[in-house]
Amino acid sequence: MAIQHAPLFIKNLHFLPKIPLSNTHLPCLSPNPKSLVHLLSFPTKKDKRFGTNGGVKCTMEYNNNGQYERSVASQQHPRPSVIQWKKELCNSVQLIGIVATPVQIKHLSSGKVLAWSRLAVKKSPTDTAWINLTFWDELAHVASQHIEKGHQIYVSGRLVSDTVEADDGKQQTYYKVKNYAANTTGSTEELWQAFFANPVDWWDNRKNKRSPNYPDFKHKDTGEALWIEGRYNPPWVKSQLSILDTRLESFQDQQASIGANFMSGDDFTPF
Repeated sequence: MAIQHAPLFIKNLHFLPKIPLSNTHLPCLSPNPKSLVHLLSFPTKKDKRFGTNGGVKCTMEYNNNGQYERSVASQQHPRPSVIQWKKELCNSVQLIGIVATPVQIKHLSSGKVLAWSRLAVKKSPTDTAWINLTFWDELAHVASQHIEKGHQIYVSGRLVSDTVEADDGKQQTYYKVKNYAANTTGSTEELWQAFFANPVDWWDNRKNKRSPNYPDFKHKDTGEALWIEGRYNPPWVKSQLSILDTRLESFQDQQASIGANFMSGDDFTPF
């Protein structure tokens, strides 16, 4: 059996709003093309055919025969911005589907943590695509603790395909999403903001962690987890946490002082 590994590194999938058609003009860009067009460009040499900007001015109009004609326009629309090529930006996907198998987790000898499951994505009412999911490290813990079979979830990550050739010569292609936190950075920041807004709603496990990989903070109701050394934490977490700890210690000292004053007062209270 031969296995061919073909990575399809994808990062973001944008859905554009529908533009209503008019009776006299072709559908075209809105006055603000940037709100609809997100093109990946690569720095190249200037195209001499179209001038220094490499742009073409054109419009579409009807002729006498009812056909569309292209003519030069006086207004030139701005060129899409250039996005530098990055490996992690290539070919990411965003999927919504139903978890088809229970999440399994494994602690590797290297210290890494791996979790995996399978996602059923509806392509049509009668056609379902099956996507293998892999989660690493922090996301592996989150997946194993909170994702169950039958849950409808949203994931994003790098898509790879494995083409397997069986003994009979037939080939099958399997797709897998290597999960990463393209949107986890934002969601993690929101969780930390929620934590600092109401720290009493979270369990503080720093002094009694069940294992080194156990969350430092866990929400008492939702079970959402936070790690101080989380990979996707915003840079201000540790400094704000230090301020919070200082304030809590000061508050506890004040409470202890008030309690001591009551005790000393009771010593001199006649019965």
